[in-house]
Amino acid sequence: LKPASVPIFALAQRSALGQKAALTAMEALAFIPEYPVLGYVLLGVGLLGTPSLLRALWLAGGPLRSKMSVFHGLGLTVTIASLTLKEGNNLFAWHVIGMSLGVLVFQPAALHSILARHSFKDPETRKARVLDHKLLQMAVMGSVAVGFLAIFLNKPAGFPGRHFMSVHSLVGLFALALMGWNILDAGYRQGRPFAPKLLWVSWLHRSMGTLAFTCALLAVMLGFFNRTAVVDWAAEPIVFSLPDTWHEMDGWAKNMHGEKVTWMFIGATVLLLANMLVPGGARAVPRWRGDLVDKKTS
Repeated sequence: LKPASVPIFALAQRSALGQKAALTAMEALAFIPEYPVLGYVLLGVGLLGTPSLLRALWLAGGPLRSKMSVFHGLGLTVTIASLTLKEGNNLFAWHVIGMSLGVLVFQPAALHSILARHSFKDPETRKARVLDHKLLQMAVMGSVAVGFLAIFLNKPAGFPGRHFMSVHSLVGLFALALMGWNILDAGYRQGRPFAPKLLWVSWLHRSMGTLAFTCALLAVMLGFFNRTAVVDWAAEPIVFSLPDTWHEMDGWAKNMHGEKVTWMFIGATVLLLANMLVPGGARAVPRWRGDLVDKKTS
């Protein structure tokens, strides 16, 4: 090689190494099979929601039961995700993980954050808790969207086709619709997106949010229990029925993890719902302590 060509050769070598590293990184990020873009979305959701989730876990304020429910939901989701992925990495597994992350982790954290604002009298601290609620609700919608698309794409093409045939899926679809409506309602009430009004009260928004969360956890429990089809969209006319086996446990959780583990999942979900519906009163936090906590996290 001529001396002048050495830098060019070295540059080409570095470029090849850079391309190889970029390719390896992309392969690592493509952890959801068939549709890696869902994994990219889930990573973005994690980046959006994790800071607010950590504040919900760490900061003072709010009812004790709702805070413990965030820890509870996080532990339950990690358990479900690890046991499910252990059986194989597929689209159905990411339906379970996406929905669990949104409904069992981000949603309780969002509700705890909005309840925690009652522990403070300082408007800026209250706004910070409301902003966490807002960001966590956005993370909820992103997570459940990934979970929804994962199961939708996992089934044969066609609409409604093989979709929305079980009580689990119908209740889950209703919960998603309520979540979407509440997000739009909050967007309308806060006004300008770049200068939002964060401190507002709405009985309707709170009631719809509670109903959405309740339906979402009910859908989770139904998904654990069984997948009995109650509607046949392909029939003319459409047929609704309740099979004799509707009360028998026969879902993916039983087939994958066994009946005892499935009952543990259902019991843990019932406990989470009960603690979030009756969280108790928000503990008052002295102003100096609330300011100190916020400064440490800012």
